[in-house]
Formats: sequence, C-alpha cells, structure tokens
Amino acid sequence: MKKNQQPLSRRAFLRRAAGLSIGAISARGIYSFLDTVAAFERPAASTTATARRQEQYLVDDVETIVDNGVKVIIPPLYHEIITARLAFAPGAAALIAAQGRLEAALRLVEAPYAPTPAGLTLVVGWGLPYFRSYLAADLVERMLPTDLQYSAATGKRQPVLLDAIRFPGDRDEMLVEQNAVVFLFRSDSQATVAAAERALFEDETSPAYVGDLFALTSVRKGFVGRGFDSRSIAKQLALAANIPGADQIPDQAQLMMGFTSTQHGALAPGNLVSFETVPGATDQWPNGYFVGGCCMHLSQLFSDLAQWYGRFTPAERVARMFSPRTFAGPNVVTIPNDAAHRSSLADVVQDAASYSLLGHNATLQQANRLAADIVDNYGRAWPAGTPISLRDDFNTLDNPFAWTSNPDLDQYSAVPAAGLHFVSFTATSQQFHAMRLAMAGVMPDGTNLRASPYNIADTANGINQVIRAMHRQNFLIPPRARRSFPLAELQAGVNHQYVPLAGAV
Repeated sequence: MKKNQQPLSRRAFLRRAAGLSIGAISARGIYSFLDTVAAFERPAASTTATARRQEQYLVDDVETIVDNGVKVIIPPLYHEIITARLAFAPGAAALIAAQGRLEAALRLVEAPYAPTPAGLTLVVGWGLPYFRSYLAADLVERMLPTDLQYSAATGKRQPVLLDAIRFPGDRDEMLVEQNAVVFLFRSDSQATVAAAERALFEDETSPAYVGDLFALTSVRKGFVGRGFDSRSIAKQLALAANIPGADQIPDQAQLMMGFTSTQHGALAPGNLVSFETVPGATDQWPNGYFVGGCCMHLSQLFSDLAQWYGRFTPAERVARMFSPRTFAGPNVVTIPNDAAHRSSLADVVQDAASYSLLGHNATLQQANRLAADIVDNYGRAWPAGTPISLRDDFNTLDNPFAWTSNPDLDQYSAVPAAGLHFVSFTATSQQFHAMRLAMAGVMPDGTNLRASPYNIADTANGINQVIRAMHRQNFLIPPRARRSFPLAELQAGVNHQYVPLAGAV
C-alpha cells in the first residue's frame, strides 16, 4: 500500500461491492477493493506485445525476490477463471467455423499486451465433455496423448486426461464438474482482465466477441497477494470482508493461510510439465499433436481461517503445512521447500509413527518430485527431488464463485468466504491424482497411513481439517497453436495428416 493510502472502511467496502452487478462477467465486485490496497512496484517490465511461447501456462519475465533466504516467484496479482459448455450443436462444419472465430478473437484480445504479469496471459483448456461430445471417438482415441506410465501400471491404454475423482476426505456434496472449456486470465491489472472478458463474452459489438459460442457456467475471481515487505493484500481484503480469523493472518503472508506458496524450488521449472518433456511420461515426443501442452486440475476450496488460526499455534501450523520436523519462528512466512528440503517416504512414515501427525508438503512431495535424476528430452539435467507440478492457485472471497449459472446447485452466496481456486499444471491427470491421494495419506507405493497401524485421520493430516473442496475438474491445455477447439481441423477433413508445430524437434 502506498504511504498516503488508507484502507476502506467496512461500510465503504460493502457499498462498493453492492454497487457492482455480480451478474456482469467483467464486473469487479468486491475485488475492486484491491485497487486501493494492491499497489506495489515491480521492476520495469515491457507491456508491449511480443511473441508468445507455445506453452500457454507459462508467464514471461516473472519477478523473483528472496525472503528468509528463499527464492520466491511473484506471479501476476489478478487471476480469473471462466468455465463454459458449448452453445452450438456438434458437427464438423460448425466446429471448424468456431475454431477460426475463437482463435481470431483470442489473438485480438492478446495483441496489445506482452505475455508478462504487467501484460496479459490467457490459458484455454478443454474438458472431456468436449472430446466426448464434439469429436469422433476414433479420432480422440488416436490423437489424445497416452499416459505411458499409467498405461504400463494398469495394463491398458490410459489417456493423459482423466475424469476428476473423489479423494479420501472429500465430502459427499463435492461436485465433479462437466465443463467443455476453461479460460484462465492473469495480469497485474484488473482493467486489462476486465477488458479482455468484456471483449470476448459481453460486448456483442466487439470484433473479438465469441459469447454466442459458449454457455458460461462460472466466473471465478481472486488474487495472489505480494506480502513479504508490505502488509499482506490477502489480510487486508479478508479484514475488509469481515472473514472470521482474518485478524490473525500474518502481516507479510502471501496467502490467507499465512505462508508463501510460490517458492521457486517448489514449482516445476521451465516446461517440465509439458507432455513431451520427461522421457517416458507420454507418447508426444518428439512431434505429437499436443507438444507444448499439459493437463490442468481445477478445484474450488473453502478455507476455515477461524479454526486454522484459533485452534493451532504458529508452530503447529508450520508442522501441519510442512512437517512435524520443520521449525520456524512465529513471524516466518517463507519456508524452504526445494529438493534439498524434501521428505522421504521413511520420514513421512516416521512422522505418522512418532507424532501421529502428517505435514501437507511432506506427504505431497511423495508424488510431486522426480524420484531420480533425469535428463529431459530437451537435454537438460534435473536432479531427484525436482517438482513435477506447476501450481497457479489463488486466494478468493468467492462463495463459491463470483458468478454461477446454477446458484442452487453451487449453493451460491453473496456473503464473502475465504477460499482458494486451486490450479495445478501437470503432464498427466494421473500425476495429480497421485499427489492428491498422497495428501490424503495414501502414498504412491500403496502405503496407506489412513489404515492400521497408523490410522491417521484427516484431523491429523496436514491442512485437510481446515479446507473443503466443493468442485473439481480436469482439463487438457493444448499448445498455443492448437488452443482453439483442438482436433476440429482433423475431424473436418482440413488436415487429415496433421503437420507438427514449427520448432518441434
């Protein structure tokens, strides 16, 4: 916050929120409050349009800082997600026309900006309902990437994109969503995000308008606060929204649960999550149709901050977020989480035996790290312990979404609630499933710490007691050149023998 800025009063905060229509896709709603508190200085970065990489999920020129001796990535401040079903009937001609329209629209919206936090990045992904309902089954069977490791383990072909599943600890009311498409917008500027959303989905006079192609199902808004050397944006917004427990959020915390989430060493480097990068992961190397793409898991979580801060001491929160063997001062929000600080399976089993407690990161690492040193298909060496997922989760006050087409089913409320829109990019859906099962206490090798003799319940397992997932879905993120209705051109007969992307090895 700038020195001469003052936080809005609770009354002013609610008045501003009420003055904006929640039904307008590009409306800022309660997040307009961020414009008064979120100002921070980044190193000079270009906002001029430049060439964009094939990997949609990557953001160029991301700032890094060092906090508590740990290198930390500072992602774009504003994140917004729109999900939709398709609003036209299946058919080759309609699909190829929609493909051309969407790609032209996306290019128009992106054209003024650089693919940086100061500019705009836009990720488009596709759910199984698209592949199952709009494309021929034999085409999907032939072209959807194969998860080689999962196929070998199960004895039959397994695609990289799987249906989302329920995990141990998920509640009965948790919804497995069936969206055809997802759009993820990221920028330091709310105005930039809003302009892109208006052009694509609201303004019928816009040359980029494609709203008639999609029946929107949800709008999800949020932020990744900077914190560190200034009062936490997450804390300021939670306080203004009168979230129980908000006053206990550490002043320098990046996220509402009080810790840093974007340690450089905890995120997959470069394009490691792309289908083709890790040898033997999928069948896309060297020139598969989806080279440069990956999978994405999207879920919506509520966070019980009142319990997190009211029931557990700072030391207990560190133990639950990282491991019972991790110690940090009460005001430390950034804790090392790189390859040198990973927990082995033996460590996790010993935690269960000695402490009757598991740490969130310690369990997650059992499925989220390279098990051995590798040289990837691009010739780069990566040591054991390197993360294989790239998280892009962000805090939210949505309850559960900023807007939904089905308020009753989604139990929509205008009352703000602390939560997280969780986004994770991986090479395969099964990789994410293994990570989430490990987080629940079921390790990749089959060790089940939920069962005898350990009997670790969710109340003693990491952060599981204070988070509640209500929506999940998996998506395929194509490379940029194939982000608009992938495979449509093959089904329409435009290009029966696809040409590998320029630059593919």
